[in-house]
Amino acid sequence: MSLSLRIDDALRARLEKVAKDLDRPMSWIGVEALEQYLSYHEWFVASVEKAIATADAGGPFISHEDVVAESEVRIKARLA
Repeated sequence: MSLSLRIDDALRARLEKVAKDLDRPMSWIGVEALEQYLSYHEWFVASVEKAIATADAGGPFISHEDVVAESEVRIKARLA
């Protein structure tokens, strides 16, 4: 099955560069990009639906203070 898309010149140039860098046809790059985007979107939607179901069921929840504290620990670890 084929699909036709209209893209601007800047996006086409980026697509051509990646295709050249990887020595692949532009259509292959386009299919890969769509696969990755759709996989991410499906994962994201499923994650949000799971979080909503958890919240609707009453939790468990993590306090804002705990999230901030954990973030600070992770930031300090990265800077170390």
